[in-house]
Order: sequence, then C-alpha cells, then structure tokens
Amino acid sequence: MYKIAIVEDDKSTNDTFLALLKNHWPDCKVDQFFNFESANEALTKNHYDLVISDIDLGPGTDKYGGLKIAKSLHVRQSPLLIVSGLPQPELHREMFKALDAWDYLQKPVNESDFINQVGRAITFSQARGQGPSSSGSFQAPTTPDPNLQIDLRSTTRVIWKGKRVNLSMTQIRLLQTLVEHANQSVTFETLFDQIDTGRNKENLRVHIGSIKREFSESDSEFNSVKNVPMHGYIWNV
Repeated sequence: MYKIAIVEDDKSTNDTFLALLKNHWPDCKVDQFFNFESANEALTKNHYDLVISDIDLGPGTDKYGGLKIAKSLHVRQSPLLIVSGLPQPELHREMFKALDAWDYLQKPVNESDFINQVGRAITFSQARGQGPSSSGSFQAPTTPDPNLQIDLRSTTRVIWKGKRVNLSMTQIRLLQTLVEHANQSVTFETLFDQIDTGRNKENLRVHIGSIKREFSESDSEFNSVKNVPMHGYIWNV
C-alpha cells in the first residue's frame, strides 16, 4: 500500500489532490497537512512513497515552507513533487532541482499531468526501495553512450564521465529518449510525450537548453545534444 503526504495550505486544493489520489489508487494511505510545522514533524517520523507539496504554505515563516521541506527531504528517501502557482516557474524548477526534488508542476494542474507524475514517482520510490542505493557498491547501468550512466534507483541518477549531472525527472526522461535512439534524430512529437506540462516546442527547447547547460557544467566540451532543424533533436555518440 502506497503512503503519500500532501502538504498544501489551501484546503480545497489539498482535498482535490486527495480525491485524485484516491480515485486512481483507492488503497493508498494519504496524510494531509496544511502547514510546515505539522508536515515536518510527520516527515521526520514516517517514510512516504511520495510527498506532494506547495511552495507557499501560508504567511510568515510558512511563506516558503515548501523550500524548507525540500531541504529536509534532501537527505531522506521520499521523492518530492512540487506543485506551485508562484510566478517564474523556470526559476523555481532550477531551485528545487538542485535540492533533488522529483519534479515541478505549475498550477493550475492538469489532472492527467498530476496522475502521470505521481505514478512515475511511486514507481521510482518502490524500485529504489527494492534495489541497491548509491551508497553501496552498485554500479549504475550503462547506456549506448559509454560516457553516460543513468540509474533511477540511485540518488545520483545521472553520471557523465564520472561526474553527477543534476537533472529533473522530466529532463531525465527526455535524456533517456534521446540516448535510446543515439545517433538518430528524435522527433519533437516523440519528445513531447516525456513532458507533463507544456507539450510545445518552446517548452521543449527550455528543457533541452537546461540539459545542455547541466552537462556543460560537468564537461566544458560537451556537445552530444544537437538540434535537427524542423524535426527534433539528436544525441550523438
């Protein structure tokens, strides 16, 4: 039975998330929290397969309570899905990606996007709980590119030439799709399937740009991802 925590100060939104979860996973156990203090106490004492949290949890010290939750979960095993209506979503995505958040959805949330992200996060959480962690001797699975390793059971997740690359789960799915078709052009439409929110060329361009930037921070000579005009993108090995 899955155990999920919802941290959202708006009761209507919190109840909506609860109803969606119960509709798709009737047997899951869901704990609802409406402020940082109660959520943090429970997260300290319990393990959750997924934590769903807003950023803004109310006035005063709860204004950025979601950020404090992300920092707290950074050293634990529960994936964190941020759902927020704050402006500048790209800025916040980068912030929470640095804290190993699972991913980020912008309000108002599409029901299908929400369920897809929750399902992927639960699968990840269950797989990681059953497999070796990155702290052991387990070696991340190789890919068609000998310089790249991807292991969703590990907190490290993506390694390029021995160095960690910090990507969101949406970006990892895009990366996997490109690498699975190494040296072949992957269409925009195929890549859109890996994006939960904003399936369009502009949003895809932003994600690909972030992937390139993160790889370049680990390797200044990185040049494996290229645009194929009028068609899509390619990963060159």
